[in-house]
Amino acid sequence: MPSRETQSSTVSHVDPEDIQKFEECIARVKSLKGVSAHRIGHVSDTERDIQEVTEIMNFYQEQPHVLEPHLQKWIDLLLPIALSEDTSQMGINIAFNYLYLLTKVRGQKYIVRLFPHEVSDLEVVLKMLESEKSDIWHARYILFLWLSILVLIPFDLTRLDGDKESGYTVRRMLKIATLRLEGSDISSSAAGLVVAKLVTRPDLYKEHLRPTIESIFERCKEAERDAVFGAKTRLGNLGCLARIYKLGRREYVLENSEYVLEQLKGLELRLDANTLLRRNESKLIQRIGLSFLVPRVAKWRYQRGTRVLADSLKGESVESTGKPEVDEQEDEEEDYDIPEEIEDVLDTLFRCLKDPETIVRWSAAKGIGRITARLPKSLATDIVSTLLECFTPLESCDSWHGGCLALAELGRYGYLLPEHLPLVVPILIKSLQYDERRGNIALGTNVRDAACYLSWSFARTYDPVQIRPFVKEISNALILTTLFDRYINCRRAASAAFQENVGRQGSFPYGIDILTTCDYYSVALQTNTYHKLSVKVAEFEPYRKGIIDHLAENRAVHWCPSIRRDASIALKNLCSLDAEYISSEILNQLLDVIDKGDFNGRHGALQAIGNICVGLLEQGKLNLVSQHQIDRINSVVRVIDERGSFRGSGGDEMRHATCYFIERTSAAGITLSRDTLLRWQGELDVSLVNPEHHFGVQAAAVAALGELAGRYYTCKDNSTCFTGLVERYVSQLDNELAATRVGSAYALSVLPGCVLRPFIDVLIVELGQHTKVLKKSDLSLAECRVSSVKAIGNVFVTCEPNAQQRLKIYDILLECLDDYSTDSRGDIGSFVREAAMEALRKINDHVIKQEPHIVAMTLTKDLKRKIVCGLVQQSVEKIDRTRHVAITTLHRFVYLDIELEHHDVLKVAVPPIKDGLYVNGTFSDAAEYYNASHVFTREKFNRSMELIPCSTYVKSLMRGLVVTLGGLTESLVKASSDAFVGYLSEREEYQSIVLDAILSVMETDQRNDRVIVPLFKTVELILTNIILDDEIGSIFCVRFIPLVKKELFKCGNVAKLLCVIDPLTNCLQFTNSKPTLNQLMLLLCHRYPRVRKRTADALYTALVSYEDLIPDADRVTGIVEATVWENPNNMEKLREERNKICEILQLPIPKLVVGSKPKPAPTQNTEQFDSYSDLVGRVGY
Repeated sequence: MPSRETQSSTVSHVDPEDIQKFEECIARVKSLKGVSAHRIGHVSDTERDIQEVTEIMNFYQEQPHVLEPHLQKWIDLLLPIALSEDTSQMGINIAFNYLYLLTKVRGQKYIVRLFPHEVSDLEVVLKMLESEKSDIWHARYILFLWLSILVLIPFDLTRLDGDKESGYTVRRMLKIATLRLEGSDISSSAAGLVVAKLVTRPDLYKEHLRPTIESIFERCKEAERDAVFGAKTRLGNLGCLARIYKLGRREYVLENSEYVLEQLKGLELRLDANTLLRRNESKLIQRIGLSFLVPRVAKWRYQRGTRVLADSLKGESVESTGKPEVDEQEDEEEDYDIPEEIEDVLDTLFRCLKDPETIVRWSAAKGIGRITARLPKSLATDIVSTLLECFTPLESCDSWHGGCLALAELGRYGYLLPEHLPLVVPILIKSLQYDERRGNIALGTNVRDAACYLSWSFARTYDPVQIRPFVKEISNALILTTLFDRYINCRRAASAAFQENVGRQGSFPYGIDILTTCDYYSVALQTNTYHKLSVKVAEFEPYRKGIIDHLAENRAVHWCPSIRRDASIALKNLCSLDAEYISSEILNQLLDVIDKGDFNGRHGALQAIGNICVGLLEQGKLNLVSQHQIDRINSVVRVIDERGSFRGSGGDEMRHATCYFIERTSAAGITLSRDTLLRWQGELDVSLVNPEHHFGVQAAAVAALGELAGRYYTCKDNSTCFTGLVERYVSQLDNELAATRVGSAYALSVLPGCVLRPFIDVLIVELGQHTKVLKKSDLSLAECRVSSVKAIGNVFVTCEPNAQQRLKIYDILLECLDDYSTDSRGDIGSFVREAAMEALRKINDHVIKQEPHIVAMTLTKDLKRKIVCGLVQQSVEKIDRTRHVAITTLHRFVYLDIELEHHDVLKVAVPPIKDGLYVNGTFSDAAEYYNASHVFTREKFNRSMELIPCSTYVKSLMRGLVVTLGGLTESLVKASSDAFVGYLSEREEYQSIVLDAILSVMETDQRNDRVIVPLFKTVELILTNIILDDEIGSIFCVRFIPLVKKELFKCGNVAKLLCVIDPLTNCLQFTNSKPTLNQLMLLLCHRYPRVRKRTADALYTALVSYEDLIPDADRVTGIVEATVWENPNNMEKLREERNKICEILQLPIPKLVVGSKPKPAPTQNTEQFDSYSDLVGRVGY
């Protein structure tokens, strides 16, 4: 059977396996005689059965009707188990639990009909309720539901009294049910159902109805004094009273209605904080009101008559055949006397309509609809007028929401007459756009959702002829909500309402075309609706102007920043449809907002103006912008500054928008005066040194400076605008503030070549210095080094350096590939390495486009080897992000039109992507392909092993691979070690090459714990999992042991000491093991107990494993096993035991050397950007 997650949401039948499992669980309950002691994983078998049955039932929650053929059988199986005296208490509880699950899925009204309702069952149920077996709420709930059908037996209940006094059985049932009305679980609702059905029986209501109602109010009044349990008491009793009025005949309850209404007022439930109590008040008050009114269908209600969907789609109107018959019934309606109590009922419902909780408002709205159906037309008109008062500006959003719900209920059943539509439709339009900001939250989502429901009810109620005068307003409002509402549920509700109107009315313009575009799924993503769907819908003329105006007037100045940004992009895209209107009207409107608007308006207008300029440029209609508008655009930044918008709490957000405006306007090529250029440059200089990266001010300033300089600074007429610019940025590279250094370097990374070229030598020297860690305080300033790397890459591409300058830049970038600086945040040097690889890709692509002799002069054989070696090392390191950048950069370099050493092997290690798609594609194709995790974990490491035979690259490969093999990430270690061990096991001829490369790495990286610690783990991996020839292993040990000795000299790193023990003991399997034993003897009496203990354990294991290779291994094993090496209090005794081992093995006895004083701990760096999240966010990951 497939997993439930993969099955379709539509179920046509019950799976046979589910039936079998459920019935097996029932059988196990039947056989349950006591509590099961057998447990698996601390969960009993019965608990597992309950969990399994719950999962089965929940699966059919959406299509419960498929269970109907099996429900009677299951109930017949479970009830005898629950009622049997032989069943244990646990079995009874489980049986009732299963019955509850069936009731929850299929519903109590259906399940109750399947319970047996013989007279004999009544006594059984009552006894069970009175016993301790019903202490579990599942049991009480099911028993009360069963009792609710049993109390309807069609004869006098006094016959069941037997030898008891008359009425005993009824009083007994009332007592049991009344006691449970105060419960906090669902069984109190079922108990209320029993009481309601019992006291509304035709033969019992005269005797028991009024006393029951009085006792309910007595308990409610007593509960007011109980602050802890009083709410539960009143909730259960009022719920029972509401059921009495729901189930009882009108003539039964009418005589008590005045009393109930008066008592209900005295409870003052409107002041209670319990939402459920207020909802019960709404339910009860409306049912009291209905009891005062004669049940009848209002003759004056609007009836649409016969409707044909095909005619609606054709746009044909079907005249109503059920017009109101007001004239014939007018006299009768006027003669109908309405009780005065209805006014109190309606006042309470109108108050509940403004309740803070939705469930109370919804209940009140339904109550108003039900009562209106029994009133004359004149009073119904008064109710509509009162409802319209809920929509004044002074009313809260709760009032608007309740009013929409009530109007929808009236309209849905025809009690909102067509003559009311001119008053209601404007309310509907306002409600669809209702949005009120209060602090950091927005109110109105529920109002807009209810307004969609109101428009949906119009579609189902009114004839197209009645709606046609309002089609334009309603259709445009629904489209605007569908496209631009902030919440997905409102967008989908509006889409559904629009669909209903298209199908029912047939008069919405281009309805079918829009429905296929704005369906349930396409409106789910906000960016999709703004960027794409808005343009598609605006292609239809009736909606275009409304969409553009709404974006400019409401969304571009919205309080939500993401809405403002999306609206500005939408306006840019809409320039393709109506550039004339946007340039003449919308642009002026937004420029006016800059002068007179509030903070949100100015912020949104800045983005919208910039994007509109770009949109006009893309359509080739930038000439539509008048000179007056250009002058106003030139003054925008000045106006923003004069208004003080850059100061205060929103200053950074406004600076970000200003930088975005400058970027987009510069990209559009708007004519700028010299004064404007100077002012804009000044604002960008301030934003470049902004230390707050939360709003992305610095990144926005960099992007804006790139567009501004690229567009305007290439012109000689503007040379005075950037005079001294480069010198200022270079001088700020040594500023004390990290933000200033970062911003200045980023600025140099985007300036055009004509600005940078005169200073190329200075830039190479200064930027090169700032890519290095020259002092400890530079360690944590990785962002400064990243920006310098990007800047020096820009210098190479834009300034046309000579051959010597090119080589210097390459050397700087290759040196950055060895930046492994770390601090408390981790490997912060990885960002520098990634920036260097990106810069290498950029400059390599630039170089390859030059003349062949320039390519040959720049990319020398030695330089190409260094580049490939650096990229190969990074491509197998432990950070996923770094490997991704390395492999994409290496792929680009390998498939350039140049010759490389071992080029064929490199192409095997880095294969073409998707059958050569990358060669003719873009870099993003490669990035997307290599971003898949399985490529890195399996294929990447398997293919990287192909570089082992290449002597040019094997050392670089192993320098990166040992860090991964000895890492801490289990999945990465497994993927890399499987590939490594598998390759060397199959190709034994390359084992010596790998071992030589490891020794070479060890010699190069002496005292570099970042490499040496995982290298020891890699050596252990090789010696443990790969069968080495004795000669190869012996040669390796001869070279390895001296290097270990140097590495451990005065070493205090416990992690390194523990890692080296296993490789040393594994070296004992080869001949000439005395150098290895000498080193182990030193560790056996090390000053750290953990090291001594670990060495002794590993030595014991090795002696047992290689006893044939070590003389007198048994004697040594005995000493090692008998000595407590971790004892810190008797080092002299430990040395004596160690010396005995040395004598047995004929080894020189180590001499004790007094160590030097430990070095002081390094001071912590307190520079800016000491946060790792800050660094990650700024680099862009």
